[in-house]
Amino acid sequence: MNLKYCIECVTPNTRPELYFNKEGVCSACTNSKIKKKINWKKRRIEFNKIIKKHKIICKDNDYNCIVPVSGGKDSIYQLFEIKKKHNMKPLAITWRTLARTKLGEENLDALRNIGVDHIDFTINPKIINDLTRKSFIKFGDSSYIDHLCIYNLIPNLALKFQIPLIIWGENMYFEYGGGEEKSSERTQNVSLINSHHILKNYVTEKWVSKKISKRDISSFATPDTKKLKQLKYEPIYYGYYFPWDIKNNFRIAKKVGFNARKAGPIMGLYSQSDVDCMNIVIHHYFKWLKFGFNRVTDNSSNEIRKKRLTRDQAVNLVIKYDGYKPPQEYISKFCKQINITETFFWKVANKFRNKKIWKKNEKKQWYIKNWIGGDKRPDKFPHTKISKKEKINLNN
Repeated sequence: MNLKYCIECVTPNTRPELYFNKEGVCSACTNSKIKKKINWKKRRIEFNKIIKKHKIICKDNDYNCIVPVSGGKDSIYQLFEIKKKHNMKPLAITWRTLARTKLGEENLDALRNIGVDHIDFTINPKIINDLTRKSFIKFGDSSYIDHLCIYNLIPNLALKFQIPLIIWGENMYFEYGGGEEKSSERTQNVSLINSHHILKNYVTEKWVSKKISKRDISSFATPDTKKLKQLKYEPIYYGYYFPWDIKNNFRIAKKVGFNARKAGPIMGLYSQSDVDCMNIVIHHYFKWLKFGFNRVTDNSSNEIRKKRLTRDQAVNLVIKYDGYKPPQEYISKFCKQINITETFFWKVANKFRNKKIWKKNEKKQWYIKNWIGGDKRPDKFPHTKISKKEKINLNN
């Protein structure tokens, strides 16, 4: 496989769902240019019509929309906007990951400051740990089950509470690169999410076994599309109607009590991201093994598109920091959570190393052929922190 990089950002062609045009520009960078041509005033008017409609539909309901909340800056921002700016009565719903951090727990207190009803939904830990272990071995993904629960739990609870309107954050295809058709979607339908790489196109029901019944997985089972249609289910992206920028999101979330990591980024460039769950950090590291890029590439590319970083600056950051391992504490706790040894953890990691891009040098060390930083850096680096001088401070 010939590793190639977008000529404008630093994202490689190995990223799932990403496309390159004839000039060598990736679809995420192309989409960022489309943003400048969008009539945001027109979309804001369209959004106001949608929430007005649902205020009428749910006039006898305790809530007129659901807002999924992880406890991160983005979801806290959108919940604040929906409650305060748009005068809605949202029900905030959180899928409670078993790897929640202390800071993630504290940041959910921001919901008290916003003033909303909140469900912190915990699924049977024995079931989740069992499926997390199985999916980690099958897919090399520490967060697959978390994402499966998030995207299925919300529509299932929408049916139970009879709330048609769900307000998600950004369209993943539009923000991070996808085909034109999927990138232009304003709604998040079940098939669109199931087909996304993050869910491996592997539905919940495939995990039913002699030990795991349908009842065990009922809360995060594949939503009934016929019932959703009857409900007139409308899951929209807030980022479709309003410009999505994590710098602005953090600024607003901070005002209502969200806090970044004081010690700096745990992985990538942002001390304001990936603060709520330890397993997501491991998830990001496995992108390095599978696709040859990591969180620094993601963050740097975003900053280039926002004109806050040059490509040369981004390349230097990728060379210096991308591919460093998660903190040992995170790996140890993950292994304990799903009852595996750390030796087995690294055995799984090596199984998912993409041999099409990873090669071995004369010292039998792994390196990425045609990597943006050259072929010389072997993959043997421990976890390291981004220096305070080089991290991206979104509060400036």
